[in-house]
Order: sequence, then C-alpha cells, then structure tokens
Amino acid sequence: MKGNKTNSKKNKMQEIYDKIVNNVQTIVDRGEYKKFLKFRKNFRGYSFGNLVLIFSQFPEATQVAGKSKWTKKMKREVIQGAKPIYILAPIPQKYTKKVKKIVDGEEVETEESYNYNWYRWVYVYDISQTTGEDIPLETKPINGDNMLELYKKLENISQVPIVEETMYGSIKGYYSPVGKKIALKKGLSINEKTSVLLHEMAHSLYDDFDYKKDRNLSEVFVESIAFCVADYFGLDTSICSFNYITQWAKGDPKIVIKLGNKIQKCANQFIEKIEKCELPRMELAA
Repeated sequence: MKGNKTNSKKNKMQEIYDKIVNNVQTIVDRGEYKKFLKFRKNFRGYSFGNLVLIFSQFPEATQVAGKSKWTKKMKREVIQGAKPIYILAPIPQKYTKKVKKIVDGEEVETEESYNYNWYRWVYVYDISQTTGEDIPLETKPINGDNMLELYKKLENISQVPIVEETMYGSIKGYYSPVGKKIALKKGLSINEKTSVLLHEMAHSLYDDFDYKKDRNLSEVFVESIAFCVADYFGLDTSICSFNYITQWAKGDPKIVIKLGNKIQKCANQFIEKIEKCELPRMELAA
C-alpha cells in the first residue's frame, strides 16, 4: 500500500513538472519571453514554476492571493464566478532512515532525518478578480526617467572598478575577469551606460558558467537578469536579445526551468543590493 502511495505521488510530481515544461515551451513559442520577464517583477516571492503557471493562466495578473487572504487580510471579496488560478504549495515532509556508523571503533545503528517537500495544487485569485478596499501597488522607479541615481548605486556596489574606454562598432562594454574591471564605451548616455553596466555586473556578480563551453547559457542568464533589474527600476532597456533567447530555449525547455530559478534568485539578490545602497547627497549632486 505504501509503495502504491509513493508511486502515486511520484506520478503526480512528474505530471506537475511536465505541465511547467509545456507551459515554458508555449511561452517561448509565442515569443512571450520578454513579456514573461516583465511580468515576474510583481511576484518576487514566488518560485519560477509558479510564475510560469500564473503567467500561463492569467498573463495580466499583478497581485495574487488565496481567497481567505483576500477576505481576512486585504478586506476584499472574490468576484462570484471568478476563474481560479492554480499554483503549487509545498507540503513539508520528513523521512527517517536507519544508518550504521562507526563510533569509537564500534558499529552502531542510528536514525537520521531528512526534510523534503511534496507539492499540492492550491488556487489563488488576481486583484482584478476582487472588489473592496484599495491596495496601493508598489513601484520602484529611481528618479523617474533619470537613471543617474541608479548608475551611481551600481558604481558603489560593483566589486570591480568601472572604466570608460574607446570602443568601435557595436561593442558597448565588457567584463574582464582577468583584468578585474568593467569597461564601458565612451560617449554613452547615462541610461545607456546604466543598461550596459547592469549586463556586465550580472556577469561579474553571478555568472559562474564556463564561458568557453557555455557562452550561450552565460549570455541568456546575464541578459535575463539585466532586463529584470532594469525593468524593476523603470529603465527601458534593449540590452536583452530576446530572439537569441527564444532560439536557444526552443532546444530544450527543461534547461529554461533550471536556468529560470537561478535567474529569479540572482535578479532578486541584485535588486536587494541596489535597494540597500544609500548614496551621500553630494554624490547625487555631482
């Protein structure tokens, strides 16, 4: 009986995983990866898998919660007949196993516990599917269209020096792990410098790929992070090459899921670093 129950859970998990893979493939096939990255800024607390599920069912969603939370905490009621959005909720589990160890030269049997999660389907609703008290939707622009403050903050948190160099052609910047520096093309506007700097800092802070072997993965990874962070702070950037990402992603959507969690985690960490950076007034006025 226990074996059947375990197999049933494994089958359920495989079904959930397959659903996420298929939804990622659909997002890529429809050319909606850029829209998906913009969408995820409203859901920083959600896993990549749940972001895919929410986006696939309700791409215009901006804030979701369970019916009970809407009613009790937000003082809003779910509209009758509203279609639920299904996501996954973790169920903590503990597994105890008997193991043999050598203690003081003698073999003894002890028990070790392992924690893991199973998942179940739960449903949530978007704010647009509710009525009641107003809830302010938080935005994070820095100085509106003026990205000088964001650029200065990036300079402050960079782990390597940032220099400007004469560059030719379409090259606007690069990160040199050997030279331990980020170089930006001379003559760029503040907004363009900020866009390029976000990309190169993503390389310097989070890119652990072997660039010679996995250049495609590396570029998709850092461009996705750069776009997420730029969009969060209200910077309209074209640093991401979405056609390139789409062509790569069609090869194996399962890799997108692996990379997706990493993009989500690193983009959130990058945003937090920027938000925690406080600039002296004199530096902003310079």
